[in-house]
Amino acid sequence: MALTFSFLADGQELSLPVPPLPFGWGAGQNVRELTVNGTGTVYLPGDPSAFSGALECLFPAGERPYSAPGAVADPYYYVNKFSAWARGKKIVRYVVPGVVNAQVVIEEISYEERDGTGDVYAKLYLKEVQSLEAVTSESGSSGGRSEAEQTGQAQTYTVVAGDCLSVICRRFYGNGTAKYYNALATYNGIKNPHLIFPGQVLTLPPVGQLGVSG
Repeated sequence: MALTFSFLADGQELSLPVPPLPFGWGAGQNVRELTVNGTGTVYLPGDPSAFSGALECLFPAGERPYSAPGAVADPYYYVNKFSAWARGKKIVRYVVPGVVNAQVVIEEISYEERDGTGDVYAKLYLKEVQSLEAVTSESGSSGGRSEAEQTGQAQTYTVVAGDCLSVICRRFYGNGTAKYYNALATYNGIKNPHLIFPGQVLTLPPVGQLGVSG
């Protein structure tokens, strides 16, 4: 089954017309360098750095056998959308089911036509970001999980900017895998588990009522 690559912002979902394989996504840490008398240079581990990655994309100028269902046959539809997000420093959610689910900014987009077909070959440079609201929400909600376990009653949670169902499940149930966030989406009648909005109110039942085990 082919991977899908989606970008979500302003309540809209934009999926790439052709899966960009191979693709990369990784992170590291900010290593500190110190000079110690009599020893020389030593390196100390620092804070984790943000995830980043690049996608080499093909935007076809017409319908192709390998295009994703519903793909737009105008390559500059995608170029213009990603360029606008890059210029506007727009924070978007980047989702590859089972692989990546993160807030990112598009640091840069480069593109060109190569072969006279009108197809556009583009490269997207992505950088992970995290909003202060999301950090504050996560650090301040540690009691949510224990409350559900102790009372055995469902509780409600209001989505804030930066949230996704995976993060919410990890925060309240201690497990952010697809099994959990798909179950929570089903429980709340959410058709797309990767698309939720700030201000949306979710019902968080005790884990036993989610229909998952382990």
